[in-house]
Amino acid sequence: MFYNSSDSFEYNDCVSRGACSVSPNISSMQEIMFILLRQISYYILKLKNFGIEKENIIYDIMFQLAFIDSLKDFSEAQILNLFSKQYVNLVKTRKEYLKICKENNTTCEDLKNLLKFSAKTNLSSILKRGDREFIQKYKRLGLNHKYYSEILSAVIKSVSVNWVNLHDYGVYSKFASDSILDALNLFNASRVSPQKIKLYIDELAKYDIELLKQINKIQIDKFGNIERVSVSTSTSPGKAVMVSGSNLNDLKTLLDALKNEKIDVYTNGNLLIAHAFQLFREYKNLKGHFGSGVLNTILDFATFPGAILLTRNESQNVEYLYRGRLFTTDEVTPKGVVKIENNDFSSLISSAMQAKGFAKGQERKPEIAGYNENELNNQLNNIIEKNPDKIFVIGPSHLSVSQVDYFKKFFCSMPENTFAISFAYDPQKENVLHINIGNDYALLYSVLNTIFQKIPVNSDKFAFFLTKCDVNSLSNIINLKNNGAKEMFLSDCPPLVINPAVLKAFTKLYYIKEITSPKEDLAKLF
Repeated sequence: MFYNSSDSFEYNDCVSRGACSVSPNISSMQEIMFILLRQISYYILKLKNFGIEKENIIYDIMFQLAFIDSLKDFSEAQILNLFSKQYVNLVKTRKEYLKICKENNTTCEDLKNLLKFSAKTNLSSILKRGDREFIQKYKRLGLNHKYYSEILSAVIKSVSVNWVNLHDYGVYSKFASDSILDALNLFNASRVSPQKIKLYIDELAKYDIELLKQINKIQIDKFGNIERVSVSTSTSPGKAVMVSGSNLNDLKTLLDALKNEKIDVYTNGNLLIAHAFQLFREYKNLKGHFGSGVLNTILDFATFPGAILLTRNESQNVEYLYRGRLFTTDEVTPKGVVKIENNDFSSLISSAMQAKGFAKGQERKPEIAGYNENELNNQLNNIIEKNPDKIFVIGPSHLSVSQVDYFKKFFCSMPENTFAISFAYDPQKENVLHINIGNDYALLYSVLNTIFQKIPVNSDKFAFFLTKCDVNSLSNIINLKNNGAKEMFLSDCPPLVINPAVLKAFTKLYYIKEITSPKEDLAKLF
């Protein structure tokens, strides 16, 4: 079986599709959805003033915000259904608010320019309305106002993602959802200063880290301690299932369901870190990790000869993937993907048994993941004892070909008496401590917290090189900056993730340097 023979992470989904930016249609849909959600938030906040909480609707808002970028994965009927659901929430909350005002003999403060949908509303009309709203919004906003608004939107998404992930563990974070509602309602105001928007950005970025701390504690409590382990990337002959995404709960549920089945399980993407948790090492049918990079969904999925489970709360590019053997536990299922109901994996098991499976298997070099807490403390103490002039913190994530090339040169060019802590590329050098935690942000901040307890984040010794661009990136950078990080470098981000104009403004507003070449970047630090 051909199995990702190239270790090139450069050829990711974005490049494979030949389209690395958000289409105008997607932008229009996202704009209308965002307007719907902020208008619902207005009435939820009004109801809260009367002591009425709407937790179910708040969850709908948070879930939709977290995965607003995944609208591109759904059919027209599914998209219209999502809009219909949120419009019903808008009508319900407004109607209840107006009724309570009347009962309490209170003057209602109704929103103007409410969105209206009907049974005749189609996707074309939504797109046209989205185009108009998008153009009008940017005509009335100054540049700084526009950029701060876009940054706030990005941070709102990041907090929503972590809020939903925490909610999956049974925790309802009221402080974070309240802050999101307030931030959304800010967009309902006719005039808001950029300074006020920035205050909301800073507050939400701080809450984002609090959510990650809670997630990290729950993960350790539920799945056991983290250890430094060797993860097999080889394959074995036999029927197989691949689990892709980052949801550890879904992986455990599937493994429990397959305990008595002769089906091997392989993780994919961000689930590499699962192998470092004590609990998952107890499952005999969890064979290893399949795939050469977290961005290689198309290649990994196309070459895997079994059923594939897409875990919840993960935006994935599935519209270009092979149909018929993709399954998900997610609430909203993309077209061509089979939905798993009530943890009944019988259809997935049947698909795995009917698939070819691995005929011979293939030997590949294992990957090291996780860390030992005691060893980490000793390693950090050794770094402190050497009193380096600079400590470069690099990562997270697997790197593209160009980034690997950059850091190969970077590590070779590091001045004497400097050290690097890399969450990404491992050059296997004495002055580089490599910690592979995949892309688990909760674990990342746990490790960073350990580091910052020994050396404060605002130390002149630190220089941060941020190599990963996703929905959480801006929030992470803002949090580090607000806590005193002085030197920060950011790699290039695909337009599909962050608008280039917004990214350029962000680097200026928050004094972030862009990664250029090792020689130039090191020259800026010395």
